[in-house]
Amino acid sequence: MKKSLFCFCMSLIIFSGCSKDLPTYKLEKNADSITINGSEYAVHKLKYKNQLYLSEGEQEVTPDKYDNLKLGKQIGKTKDDLEIYKVKGDDQRIALKGFMFPVTFFKHKN
Repeated sequence: MKKSLFCFCMSLIIFSGCSKDLPTYKLEKNADSITINGSEYAVHKLKYKNQLYLSEGEQEVTPDKYDNLKLGKQIGKTKDDLEIYKVKGDDQRIALKGFMFPVTFFKHKN
């Protein structure tokens, strides 16, 4: 009985800690497009307050260029429960990822 109660309490602590009160970014899928080498790629937008980030179509063309980018801590989410992360060593980029959703990098729009 004590073991079951302990497991229940630990699960409650873990799950309540995992659902941090993170800011919710607005994701606009296919908000625009970009042409690279004659092919058209969708551009998505992430917005939070007065910040705007645009997805990088180049990631589709040259994915190896993005292999060295590493995710930092989670800084937000979308209403669809996709997770938003800082990119280590890059103050201009953030990343969006989720279950069955590949990591997509976004760059701050100046």
